[in-house]
Amino acid sequence: MAKKVVPEYLKEKLSTGHLLGIFVISLASLLHEFTMTRILSVSLWYHFAFMIISVALLGIGVSGVALSLFPKLLSRPADKLLTLLSMIYAASVLLTFMISYYVPIDPFSLFTQKIQFVIIPLYYILITIPFFLSGLIISTLLTKFSSDVPKLYFSDLTGAGLACFAFVILMPMTGGNGTIVFVSSLGFLGAMFFGYKNHKTLFLTSMILMFFVFAFLIKKDELLQIRVTPNKIYANYIAERPDLNAFTAWNTISKVDVMKEEDPSPDGYNVYLAIIDEGNATTNIPNVRRIPPPNKPFDASNLAFVGKDSCDKVFVLGSGGGGEILVSMFHNAKKVTGVEINGILNDLISETMAGWTGPLIKNNPRVEIVTDDARSFMRRSKDKYDVIISAHTISASAVSSGAMSMVENYIMTKEAVKDYLRHLDDRGMLYISRPETQLPKLIATLKEAGNEIGIKNDEFNYVVFKRPPTEYEVTNSYLSGVVYKKNGFDLGDMMAMRNEASSLNLDIEYDPLTNQDNIYKNLVTSKDIRSEINKIPSILTPATDDKPFFDDNFRFSDVNGAVIKEVFSQDDKAILALKAKPVAQVTLLMMLAQVILVAGLLIIIPSFFIKGSEKKKVDKKFLLFFAFIGLGYITIQLVLVQKFTLFLGQPVYTLLTVVSSMLIFSGLGAKYSEKFSGRFKPAYIFLIIAGYIMILGLVIPPVFSALVSLSLLLRIIITVLLIAPLSFFMGMPFPKGISLISGDDSRMIGFSWAVNGFFSVLGTVLTMISAMMFGFKLVFFIAGVYYLIALIFITIRNKNNLVNL
Repeated sequence: MAKKVVPEYLKEKLSTGHLLGIFVISLASLLHEFTMTRILSVSLWYHFAFMIISVALLGIGVSGVALSLFPKLLSRPADKLLTLLSMIYAASVLLTFMISYYVPIDPFSLFTQKIQFVIIPLYYILITIPFFLSGLIISTLLTKFSSDVPKLYFSDLTGAGLACFAFVILMPMTGGNGTIVFVSSLGFLGAMFFGYKNHKTLFLTSMILMFFVFAFLIKKDELLQIRVTPNKIYANYIAERPDLNAFTAWNTISKVDVMKEEDPSPDGYNVYLAIIDEGNATTNIPNVRRIPPPNKPFDASNLAFVGKDSCDKVFVLGSGGGGEILVSMFHNAKKVTGVEINGILNDLISETMAGWTGPLIKNNPRVEIVTDDARSFMRRSKDKYDVIISAHTISASAVSSGAMSMVENYIMTKEAVKDYLRHLDDRGMLYISRPETQLPKLIATLKEAGNEIGIKNDEFNYVVFKRPPTEYEVTNSYLSGVVYKKNGFDLGDMMAMRNEASSLNLDIEYDPLTNQDNIYKNLVTSKDIRSEINKIPSILTPATDDKPFFDDNFRFSDVNGAVIKEVFSQDDKAILALKAKPVAQVTLLMMLAQVILVAGLLIIIPSFFIKGSEKKKVDKKFLLFFAFIGLGYITIQLVLVQKFTLFLGQPVYTLLTVVSSMLIFSGLGAKYSEKFSGRFKPAYIFLIIAGYIMILGLVIPPVFSALVSLSLLLRIIITVLLIAPLSFFMGMPFPKGISLISGDDSRMIGFSWAVNGFFSVLGTVLTMISAMMFGFKLVFFIAGVYYLIALIFITIRNKNNLVNL
């Protein structure tokens, strides 16, 4: 038998510096990913913030391929190579960010500005570079110290898990560009850990550069500018008139700028305009001098109070800048509860700008504002309300957890509407406003929800209104909505509603007195709402907690070449494309095509050039094992983030609890994978993962319903207890797979890392596409199937030793 040849680079010994180094680099890389989701949501639109997940995983994947194709890198001493790579990585974080400001990317003008066909790929490559370098560091460590993969993977995942905490702390303190500085400094810190033992000069150089980088914080807004797409009118107006910008702050879900409106308001309440993510959404902050307010605010939500001289309790979903709270005060509400997910807005109206909002919020015993997810808060509430207001709760930035920017909220699902209807008193009014394109689905949702809980739900319960479209909106109004009265409108109510609408320059599209025929009348008066929905299901089918995509009025089959061209030919009207075009479908399908293309170019083709030592054949089929565990892990993470948002409320809690718990407990699983495999057959790992996924998918809904009223601390503990066992076992397959790659084909380690990364990218896209088509519950079960398929491939790999499986 020939003696097994072990490459020289595999003879180096793992040290504490290596473990600390991979910990820091992983922390930096995931912190960079989180930060860029926020920055891209600000600079472009939130759909493209989702792109950064694929960018990060793409860079990591390419690094593994590069390492496999150019093994001479591995012949260099580990410490020096890793130190230099970490220094280059740290510098690239800052440099690529600074250069990106000068790249005039504008995706929505792709077909009107042909140069974008060149600019967009260049921008994509530019922001991929740091992730390529961090991936190269990690794949180098995994290859050089393949016998210690459980320890390395533990440090890698633990560092990534703590990135969640770093993000939550640094983003509000330093903003997106300031957090980039910390990412760069962490890169230099990683270089110090790698070089402190054998390369003192590089160690000292890294230390000096780390402290030098912090100097960027002094003038971060000048040195590290964020370029904003010209489609965002407000942002570019502020750039031209910086004197109007009164305040700027960041948190984990948004950037908020406050701009002074120069023109006086006709209703007597001058406003500051809070601009979220440079124009993804806006909300007015009114100037209030006394309570009760002397003048009626010029706001459509006045319709919610028609026929009411006063009311005991008002609930405002997404209270924003306080406009609907002001309306409630004008109508003599005794108690107003405003629930707003964006803590910056609550701080603005209650503290920072308390001199402007006056007695409206601060020290007003009749008003309570809460920073939370409104749906989650209401599910825990036992109160009944006279009026419930949801005024344009459509900000996409509000649903971003920082990690998964296309995660949806649950404000307008059928189950949510049932919650609202149940929390109305017998004479209560529900007011919901949305863009006109979403109005038919809103009515269908209200009708079906009311029917299912058995309340009065006929033509006398509804009034439908809209503002005539402006010149900018052209055909579809951005402001329309429904007022629902639980015990029905009488004749006096209807006449008062018409008068109120007229005074607010609103058109009544349907009320019980109307004679005009339109889709709204057909839906409201239908005795069989499901048959109406089935006529145009893509537009009318209500969103559910399993498929919470209320803004989605399109099918993937609606996307064709003409639609793609139209979506990316919007120029200054891009904001309308977000509501009236299948932007999500187009974005996801283009990303899917891109991932498949990149995988073909950078995995399938290069795989033909990977050979083992002494011309020994390499088992490339085993790469499918790493593909399916990559698919499985990212799919489960996305679904859990989505599901636990409803249970935990604020996105920041979801990010910290779900993502960090998964990563940290997976790291622990990796660390103890060898001990577990020594006592039990490795096949049990995959069966446990798949079985636990199936069980979790079944128990989550009843557990949430039973325990949602518990305190936040208890809900966090329950979340960790549910996620921890699954995550622990999910950390074992990767190191187990690496352990089956012998020394003579160790070049496959980097390639395995690449395949795992590439299919994680594919998993992010497939998860969202599948969830939009079939729902998250089915996607969750599919993730369990991915792990069972991975079991098949690891069994084939180890077919000569089946007794151990």
